[in-house]
Amino acid sequence: MNAFTLSAANEYAQANDIETWVHLFLNGEGDNIVMSEGLKKEKRYWLGPIEIDIKYLERIVGPEEHLEYVEDINWWNYNIDQICSRLESGWDMPPLIVNIENGNFRLHDGNHRLGALQKLNREKYYVIIWNDHSYENIINHLKNCGINME
Repeated sequence: MNAFTLSAANEYAQANDIETWVHLFLNGEGDNIVMSEGLKKEKRYWLGPIEIDIKYLERIVGPEEHLEYVEDINWWNYNIDQICSRLESGWDMPPLIVNIENGNFRLHDGNHRLGALQKLNREKYYVIIWNDHSYENIINHLKNCGINME
């Protein structure tokens, strides 16, 4: 089995080791070593993968000028189309990785994957959530969004 899939992430989560999967992914197919190194600088609290409505996710990458990381629209669309093709072929896409910031789920890894989900009109997908303060902060934020963990 490919280590960089939702199924693999679920296996790590069942072993209470989702943080290890996150770092393996970010240093592998996720190609985000800088994020992995940043996450290692302090204690993080993790939950997931859990399925949530993607309307709660806030992208930080894309062609829109107001985003933190602005990409050329042609490059953005190319990446989205590639991911859409993979999804339509049955790809076991890795979960998106989000943080709770200023009352929002900010998407730190998976912005292109979210764009593809939106293009395909998918309403839900799996996320791994981290928080710098506590596991309870994650649960409370989910409850505030109307997402029940029970």
